[in-house]
Amino acid sequence: MANNTPKGLEQLDFRLLLSFTNAYENLYNKGEISEQQLDQVLSLLDNYQQYTVEEFEAKLKEIFPNQE
Repeated sequence: MANNTPKGLEQLDFRLLLSFTNAYENLYNKGEISEQQLDQVLSLLDNYQQYTVEEFEAKLKEIFPNQE
């Protein structure tokens, strides 16, 4: 099956995922989030294409319910 995503968007997706991953790993290393939260975020990032922006935000709010 051909991937119709323009190459520039694939690179942007990769950079964004890497940035998100690094940011959340840094929060975990500083003790600001739990290992469970880190695992949930990484799983969400692995499957981000399955969600709309609104669904993605809702999932993050489920992981971090006290963050507004």
